[in-house]
Amino acid sequence: MTSELERDKVMPEKCFLCGEDFNESTTVQHGEHIIQNSIGGALISHDILCAKCGEKLGETVDKQFALALSPLTILLQPPRDRGDQSQTEARIVTNTVEAASLEQLQFILKKDFSVVPKRPVFLKSNSRRTVTVLAATLRQAKQYAKSPVVKSELNGGYDLELSTNAAIYADSLFVTASPNSLQVLRGVLKIAIGFASYNGVAREAFNHLLDQGDLINSEPLLRASVFPYYPTNEVERLFETEKHTHEDWYPTHHLYLFSQGANLYCYVELFGTIQKYVHLSSAYNGPALIKKFVQKAEKWDFDECIYTAKDPKDLHILAGEFGIEMTKRSWDDIQTEVLNRARTRAYSLEPDETVDKVKNLVLLLAQFSFLKNGEQFGIVRSMFDKANIAKMQLGLTLLDDLKEDQRIAMGFVTYKFEEFRMGDADSSRPEQVQKVPQADLEKYMAYKFCELLRSKRQETFLQYKLI
Repeated sequence: MTSELERDKVMPEKCFLCGEDFNESTTVQHGEHIIQNSIGGALISHDILCAKCGEKLGETVDKQFALALSPLTILLQPPRDRGDQSQTEARIVTNTVEAASLEQLQFILKKDFSVVPKRPVFLKSNSRRTVTVLAATLRQAKQYAKSPVVKSELNGGYDLELSTNAAIYADSLFVTASPNSLQVLRGVLKIAIGFASYNGVAREAFNHLLDQGDLINSEPLLRASVFPYYPTNEVERLFETEKHTHEDWYPTHHLYLFSQGANLYCYVELFGTIQKYVHLSSAYNGPALIKKFVQKAEKWDFDECIYTAKDPKDLHILAGEFGIEMTKRSWDDIQTEVLNRARTRAYSLEPDETVDKVKNLVLLLAQFSFLKNGEQFGIVRSMFDKANIAKMQLGLTLLDDLKEDQRIAMGFVTYKFEEFRMGDADSSRPEQVQKVPQADLEKYMAYKFCELLRSKRQETFLQYKLI
C-alpha cells in the first residue's frame, strides 16, 4: 500500500562522499546509520550520504568494522534494525587433559555462548570409552563420523557421540580484539564524518580524509587523524575508573563534535570501551561547535507496534510527531523514517547528564575527604575505593592531595566541568592525549576491556587478548 502525501521539502545540499547534490534520480537520499547498525547505532540521517555511496561504504568500511568489533557485540548483543552477525572467533582454554588438543584449534563463539569448531574434529576419551565428534551442525558431525580416521578410533568398544558445542570442555575462552586496527579506525572515522555532516559541517572541512569515492586508506594519515582517548586530568581519571558502577545505562555510545579555534574534533566512544578522538580539520572556519549524542548500546524495550500506522491518518499524525516531511514519498518510506526516529528517541540519553555525573563525583570525593573517620560509612568507603583504584590504574592523586590540603577543593567551585573530554583551545584534551606514552595508552585500553567484562560478570570465563 502506498500513499503520496504532499508537503514542501527542502533537499539538503550534497552527499558527503561523492559531493553530488541530492536529487530524486541520480543522487538519491537514504537512511544512513551514523553509528553503524552492526553495533546498535540508533541515530539515522537521510541527509548525509546518497544511496550509492552508502552502499559502497557499507562494503568498504562497515563490513570490516563489524567483524573487528564482533568480540564486543558477541558479549553485548546490541539492537539492530536488520542482520545478525553475533559470532566471533575464539580459542578454548581447558584443564581437561583429554581435551587439551582443542586449545590448538579455532572455534566460533556464538551469541548463545555456544562454541562451534570451524572444521569437524573428534576427541577420544579413554576414561569414558567414547569418541566425540564435534562439528558446526549434526549433519556435518554425522558425515565426519563416517570418515576412516574416526572409524578407526571406534575399534575396541568405544561409543560414538555427536556434538555441536565444545563449551563443555572450556574452562575459559580467549577472544582476540584489535581496537587500534585500521578496520576499527576507518569505522570510527566514518562515524565522525557522518556526525559532522549531520550537524551541518561542510564537506570541505574533512575533504582530505576522503579518497576517490572512499574514506582514506593511508595508514599514516589514518593513525594521525584517529587516535586513542586517555583521561589526562584528575577529573576524567576519577570518572573513567570503574565507570560501569556510576555511568547510567553503561555501556553507552557517545559522540562529541567540538571545535577549538581552527581545529575540529569528534570524540567517539563505543560500548564505553572503544574511545577515540578524530581530528577532522585543522582549518575549520565555521561557527563554534559543541554537539553531543549519547545512546544506550544494549537492547532496550521498544514496541514497534506503537509507531506502526494503521491508516493514512495515523501515518500523518506519526509523521507530524517527529517532524517528518511527506512530499512525494511512499507509505513505506515514511513509515520507515517514523520507526527510525522513534527508535532513536527510545535509545537516546541526555548528554549533559554525563557532565552532571562527573561534577557530582568530584564534589562528593572532595566533601568526603573532609570527614574524620569517614571510612566507617559505606558510601565514603566506596568512593575512596574508586579513588584508590584510579590511583593504581591511572595515577590519580586527587584524594591524597585533598587530604593534604583541603583548600584544593575550592578550585572545583569554578572548575569548568563542561569541558569534560574536550578541554578548550588553551588546554585541549586531544592535544594532551597525543603526548601520553604508548605504554600508558595500552594499559588503559586493557583496563577498559577488563572493566567491560567485570560489568557483565564474564571476567572468569571470557578473556580479551588485545593486539
